[in-house]
Amino acid sequence: MFTRGVVRRTKMRGVKSQTTDTISFSNVIESKSGEAIEEALVTGFYIDEHWLLGQLPSANTKITLVAEHRINEQLDDNRVTRIAPQKLKPSVQIMHCKIMLLFFASHMRFVVSTGSITPEEWSIVQNAVFIQDFKRAKDRLYAANAFSLALAYALHDLSVPHAVIGLLNEVKFSNANVHIVTTVPSGTGGNMTEYGAERLAQVLKEAGVDPENQNLDNIEYFRPNGRLYCVGSSLGPLDNKWLRDMYVCAHGLSPLKLGWPSIKTLPNNLVDIGVAFHTQQQVEQCRYGSEVGEKHIYAQRKTYEDKKFPHSAMVRLEPAVEDTLVHTKMILARMGDSQRTGWMYIGSHNFTPAAWGRLNNKTYYHNNYEFGVILCNVEYSSDNNSVRWDGKEVPLPFKFIWEPYGRLDAPYLK
Repeated sequence: MFTRGVVRRTKMRGVKSQTTDTISFSNVIESKSGEAIEEALVTGFYIDEHWLLGQLPSANTKITLVAEHRINEQLDDNRVTRIAPQKLKPSVQIMHCKIMLLFFASHMRFVVSTGSITPEEWSIVQNAVFIQDFKRAKDRLYAANAFSLALAYALHDLSVPHAVIGLLNEVKFSNANVHIVTTVPSGTGGNMTEYGAERLAQVLKEAGVDPENQNLDNIEYFRPNGRLYCVGSSLGPLDNKWLRDMYVCAHGLSPLKLGWPSIKTLPNNLVDIGVAFHTQQQVEQCRYGSEVGEKHIYAQRKTYEDKKFPHSAMVRLEPAVEDTLVHTKMILARMGDSQRTGWMYIGSHNFTPAAWGRLNNKTYYHNNYEFGVILCNVEYSSDNNSVRWDGKEVPLPFKFIWEPYGRLDAPYLK
């Protein structure tokens, strides 16, 4: 049981030296007590139905799928309900969430992954997953808290059936120790007051991650004290303005509430962000073949070569398993003068404006449906060799190093 919540990185095919800190998809969906899954909500950018349903053999398991792309559809499987959330721009806006709710008789397993529901993303690219188990009692109605309300709102936003959302009432969420951050496409409504970067700022402010700037109401008095290491599998149209807005949010501050556009007075050299992304050479040297990068790593040449792109923010992304590719979406934030504590994000959000939103004319525009969690009270060693949360080492799918791109380095570009 994962009652306290854990972070795991996914097992890699053919790699012998894998530890208990790695996990397979079959491990995620199994119960050590032998209980069967009664109901399952599964979301993903891609869902390979043939593979997934083969992992859930019980004829009694009710399955709700929310996907952007369904592969190998099993339309004759009457266990499955398929959902498509609302989009005003279907050819542009995407459903990118990667969460699972697995309802066993005695507990519900909450799973937030950085990979979709396909065999490749659980075996030949490095992903990460957060898992926590919560007590379930069918004869009880538990009081809601901030975590369960945020989860219910997120499911409503995805058009999940009320019958599935209602199961949350049977779950005791009092031991939840992470915070939910979601994004929905602009114009589709939404049940929460804040989304994307504004939701990130709201969560971090309430958690008190930066006491020095906690009650700041004027950007002139902002004291930068954070360093962000941002990992993703997609490289979006970044610029210094967007990095500046995200950096302010990372301190628990809202650019809008600080008086945007006056925030533009914050000098670029005070924004300490590293954008970690694979190089062309790393993709070519992938042990599973360069086509893995072609399918799972995304960046456009015109994006990177745009004159506004912040090339100086690029840092190398070194996988924990040599000659593999990292598909993880994470932000590691070191805060304060010593930078020994901070927070961590894990989920579906790439470090892109489409995922977190872009602020323009006092309004945020969001493109995607996204879902992730914030882990607070993260401890960092001075040499970056150790990242701990809740008293446990966090197994990162990558080496936490800050090595800027060299003169000959270039990201993998399509």
